[in-house]
Amino acid sequence: MQPQLRYIASTAVSFMLSFMLMTVWLPFAPKRPGEVLLQVPLGLAQRILIHRNKAMVLLVLCILGSIPFNGTQLFLEGTQAVGTLGLLVLTLVPVRYVFTARGMAINNGVPKAYKGYRRFDVRPGRRWLADTATVVLRGRRTERGETASHSLYVPKARLDEVVRLLKKHVR
Repeated sequence: MQPQLRYIASTAVSFMLSFMLMTVWLPFAPKRPGEVLLQVPLGLAQRILIHRNKAMVLLVLCILGSIPFNGTQLFLEGTQAVGTLGLLVLTLVPVRYVFTARGMAINNGVPKAYKGYRRFDVRPGRRWLADTATVVLRGRRTERGETASHSLYVPKARLDEVVRLLKKHVR
């Protein structure tokens, strides 16, 4: 296999890891506007839920890269190990929802304004997610007719505080 293709395939794994890291940690993000009203630390189950779609793509990339193509692997040596260990490390990064007077954000990320949402629904977790409630923020209609929704995975112990805050800000 051509070396350029192996570099491109390995770069895809590093891109997915960096994309996942940007979800929970932005070292150069601008300061959040507004006063911090509530911070909700997330447990392991909630962090896995935040990363689950990107983690599935990353694991599929690692599995496909393990299959020999024309006698050679798709990735450079060690890419699968780095991808899998990186995924493990990213799920262990402490994550919290930060609710301010203007919006909410994950850790020090860019806040999502409350005015972008028209209502919210609370869904209780089942089975192994019994301690997690999903708060689905329903977006307002855009020019194109689409609605942007966002899901928050909140520990049940902090659900009452989050619902009280969202009732005040999401209309």
